[in-house]
Amino acid sequence: MAIQAVEERALETLVGPLAKKFPQLVRDTILHSDQLTTERRTNPGLRDQWFYTADSALYTVEKEGRKDEVFLYLGRNEVNPIFNNIEEATRRLIWTGNYIPPKEDVEAVKSADTTLRVKLSDLRLQGDNPEWRYFEIDTANYGKLNPEQRRVAERVYGQGYDFVENMKMFNEARIRKIGVYVLNPDYVKRNVPQNGALARASRLSRFGGDYGFYAYGRFVDISNGLRGYIISI
Repeated sequence: MAIQAVEERALETLVGPLAKKFPQLVRDTILHSDQLTTERRTNPGLRDQWFYTADSALYTVEKEGRKDEVFLYLGRNEVNPIFNNIEEATRRLIWTGNYIPPKEDVEAVKSADTTLRVKLSDLRLQGDNPEWRYFEIDTANYGKLNPEQRRVAERVYGQGYDFVENMKMFNEARIRKIGVYVLNPDYVKRNVPQNGALARASRLSRFGGDYGFYAYGRFVDISNGLRGYIISI
């Protein structure tokens, strides 16, 4: 019986502006932050590179009782509105700082089973930057996270067993604190269109003193990595 040859493929990292590298990769193979973090355990060569990630970061303002609350929808690759319209989205991010996705893209993110919805006021955000805020994770004592912080932390740094092992990796690399960075809720309220949403790109930093996942990326014309399968010609 003839044995059918199976093509072996390897993930590759392309480095450059997001709009130039995205078309060269198979979209549904581009890695998310949690996948990159887990691969860094066994592939230390990835630790010195900044990455764009497949995670979508969508911000809305929604009524909760009488109060306006800001929500972050962390979506996966298949509903990423920036990936849906890569040229226009990156152009808007560079020129204006924000991409306002069409209504159908917003609804796709909101309705996807894989999307994580979180109220920013539940994250106990720190900082005084007018554009962004953050919360920290102690890599040796992550049990201090509140339930909403833990949900977000596991979304971007690995779930279950992988989260525990990834925290161990950071701690052994002498990275005692890591961050999750999001838009300042007040910034979102000032800039989001009525009944709409604004989107930002997501980035994952290299290993170092200010390690973090950044869900407010607008500098998409710089040379970060994007990891996935290259499109076969």
